[in-house]
Formats: sequence, structure tokens, C-alpha cells
Amino acid sequence: MADFEDITGWQDELEAFEKTEEGRKFFSDGWGNAIKLTFEQEVRYAEELFRHEEIHEALKKSAKFVKYLDDNPEFGQDDEGFWDLCPVEDNRKVEAFKRWYAMKRSIALGPSTFSAGDRLAIDVVNGDLASLSSPEAEKFVREEFSWIVAFPQEVQ
Repeated sequence: MADFEDITGWQDELEAFEKTEEGRKFFSDGWGNAIKLTFEQEVRYAEELFRHEEIHEALKKSAKFVKYLDDNPEFGQDDEGFWDLCPVEDNRKVEAFKRWYAMKRSIALGPSTFSAGDRLAIDVVNGDLASLSSPEAEKFVREEFSWIVAFPQEVQ
């Protein structure tokens, strides 16, 4: 099992892995082989976004922008100022961390892998959820992400 206490060098490790044949295969195969993750796996991923200050700071900036977009649904990429407000580098950092985390856990990374974990983390940062594993968080994931998240009674 991977150790996530000290993530020093995670970006270099990811970059090096992506350049290998194994890494290219790992990330390209995930798109067709992604599995339904459990609620617990999504929560564990989201917890890691909070544990490491560098990632947590990027998450907070991304979450703030998501909140702005949620509050201003008519505002889009073609609007003036969108790219000035969008924390592109922070979004990339969180996305890269997701790739690294999937690599370390050997979880096939498809287009929706950890989407529930990302949204849980964003909603906790923005104060819309009290915690990642609260009953409200589980209810939210059941309602919005049941197509990609399994719950214990569903896993056989």
C-alpha cells in the first residue's frame, strides 16, 4: 500500500512514470477500464487533498472558482475575464495530484474517476458540506454520482 505521509517529489515521480512505457499504458488503459469506485475510496482520495498544504491551497483556489461559477451560471469560458479568474495552474496541480494518487493506488484513471471525491472536497471547502464522510455527503454522492460510485451493500 502506498504511503501518503510524505509526498515530497510527487510531481517529479508522476512525470517520470508518465514517460515510461508502463506509465503510458497505465494512463491510456484507464480510459477503457475504469471501474466503479466505492464511496470510501472517493472519501480517502478527498482526504488526501486536505492533508498536504500545497494541494490544499490549490484546492481552495479551485473551489472558490467553482463556487463563483455555481453562483454565476451564465458566466462561461467565452466571457471577458473568465481566464483571468480561472485558477488554471491550481486546477492543473489538483488534476496532476489525482493522476499521481491513482498511480500510487493502482486505480485505473478514467474520465470520471474521483469526480465524487473532487466535488466532496470542493463542497467542504466552500462550506456546502460539513465533512467528507457525513451522512449529507453520502446522500449527495448517492444522488449525484451513483452511476460511478458504489456503496458497501452494492459491492460483492
